[in-house]
Amino acid sequence: MKKTIVLVLLIMLATALAACAKPAAPPESGPVPIEFRLNWTLYGEHAPFFLGVDKGFYADEGLDVTILEGSGSGTTVKLVGNGNNVIGYADSATMMRGVSAGVPVKAVAVIFQSSPMSFIYRADRPRPTNIDELRGAKVAVTAGDASMSIFEACLGKNGMTLDDVELVQVSNPQAKEVAMLEGTSDTFLGYFVDQPLRIEKNTGIDIEWKQLTEVCNVNTLSSAIIVNNFWAKENPELVKKFVRASQRAWAYTAEHPEEAAEIFAKHAADRGFDVPLSLAEIKGSLTLLHTPNSEGKPIGWSATEDWLATQELLQKYASFKPEKDVNVFFTNDFISEPPYMPEK
Repeated sequence: MKKTIVLVLLIMLATALAACAKPAAPPESGPVPIEFRLNWTLYGEHAPFFLGVDKGFYADEGLDVTILEGSGSGTTVKLVGNGNNVIGYADSATMMRGVSAGVPVKAVAVIFQSSPMSFIYRADRPRPTNIDELRGAKVAVTAGDASMSIFEACLGKNGMTLDDVELVQVSNPQAKEVAMLEGTSDTFLGYFVDQPLRIEKNTGIDIEWKQLTEVCNVNTLSSAIIVNNFWAKENPELVKKFVRASQRAWAYTAEHPEEAAEIFAKHAADRGFDVPLSLAEIKGSLTLLHTPNSEGKPIGWSATEDWLATQELLQKYASFKPEKDVNVFFTNDFISEPPYMPEK
């Protein structure tokens, strides 16, 4: 009798567990919501993504994309790695450091394949305009500045270290701009596609810049669409669709930069962007989409040689521990061929 009661109880328990484990009813058909975390607050480099939303390119792929501002590539890498956001936009070198530290992310499309990192300074106090002027220059930086990796590589490749420049520590990125404007520093490191154009518009002070590629003869892969590895493994089609819509948006922007500027200015008006400033930043951004190794390839496709060169540069001059296989950092599996239209 006791055995019978126990058996009945076990059957009832199993039935209850099965009911709990029963999968929920499938959601109603409709666009899949995606939150896309940017690397920073809004600037012209982000215009194609907003164009993709406004023109319906993501919707054509069945995606409902919400674009979220970022607070630095390092933070974006962490947010994507821990699954708070499953797709983001971050600096490749910063992402590589994250991957080497165990963060489960990977680049699925490298948009900026030449670094926009530049020395930015007042036109009436231009320094450094060449490698000789870098020695002894006052450079404004923040704690954990994402630009430090390529800056250290810049110095190292030219026989210098951080001891050969005067670092001016400031509290935040905006303070770097103020330090340069007020003369506390000679320069600061920033993207030529954004800060100098915006500062000049807002202050009326003539601003100039020199890319690190010119001054130091160094280059690293830069801004990339990154994904959480676990989510991407479970949702490869969604990754493919997001990348393809993004490629389509960048291709359309290249053909219609004025329209992209109008769309972006609408979204970023509260950040001080009008159409002329947006257009200037977009045109600068469009110059960075390829290297000689990726020329003629689809937008976002990156070459193993460029990943190896980036890793070698960081290893040699920026204390980076290399990975045996650079494929842990990126994949071209989600890259589509032009014209980047949805599959039927």
